[in-house]
Amino acid sequence: METLTANTTIQAINHYAALCEAVPLYPIKNEHDYEIAIDALNHLMDLGGADENHPLARLVTALGIFIESYEQHLSTD
Repeated sequence: METLTANTTIQAINHYAALCEAVPLYPIKNEHDYEIAIDALNHLMDLGGADENHPLARLVTALGIFIESYEQHLSTD
């Protein structure tokens, strides 16, 4: 893995911001973001992300963690 420099940090921020426009990779706070996350997860799984060897697998895992956290939060309310 590459060491973060000022340039790679800026690139990472830009890539992450662009990715978050399509896939909510942040803590889910409301029903609207939850629905977007579920739709994104289903789409990524349809593209092969369910296979742990697929390049999308880690993205599916990360998104699943945010979804699970939101669902657990709902169940404790």
